[in-house]
Amino acid sequence: MYIIVIMMWVGFACIHSLLIDLRFSDWASRLLGRYSAYYRIFYNLLSILLFMTLQKYTKSLDKRFVIKFVTPLTILQFGLIILSCLVILWAFLSYDPLEFIGVRQIKEKGEKSTLPKAITEKGLLGIVRHPMYLATIILMWSLNSTKIDIIVHTILTIYILIGIKLEEKKLVKQFGLSYIIYQNKVPALIPFTKRVE
Repeated sequence: MYIIVIMMWVGFACIHSLLIDLRFSDWASRLLGRYSAYYRIFYNLLSILLFMTLQKYTKSLDKRFVIKFVTPLTILQFGLIILSCLVILWAFLSYDPLEFIGVRQIKEKGEKSTLPKAITEKGLLGIVRHPMYLATIILMWSLNSTKIDIIVHTILTIYILIGIKLEEKKLVKQFGLSYIIYQNKVPALIPFTKRVE
């Protein structure tokens, strides 16, 4: 059972990475032609559908919690869940939400720009480069968890860490020196860990 779950979630991570890879998305855009504006929204919908299907299946396999927050730790758990949800919302609004979802690409008839046009260092993005990833990790590990949940959370945490490395390479390609300077000023995942010179 555990091997199947591991294979399914690793498969999800691989599909997710392939679909967002610039080489694949460029190839898909050429293949789709005038319908390439729909690629980002298709990617988001497919990712959500796959994630929810896997999550539902995984949850059906195991109901017994091995990590369960009990009072007074439930206060900490509740605080971490609220904090992570607020950070995800703040991070989402730090980008162009319509572009992030894929609606702007459709409105602009295929003008493809799934990454920001400029580096933003305002607000949350001046504290940490990948706030959504940070908040997702906090959220996952703040939940009561079964053995299967722990396996899934471990896989997704590793996937996020690998994803940050891959995403950073794309961003350096896109922005060049200005992104390298941003990397040197703002930490990737853990806030306030860069020394200000």
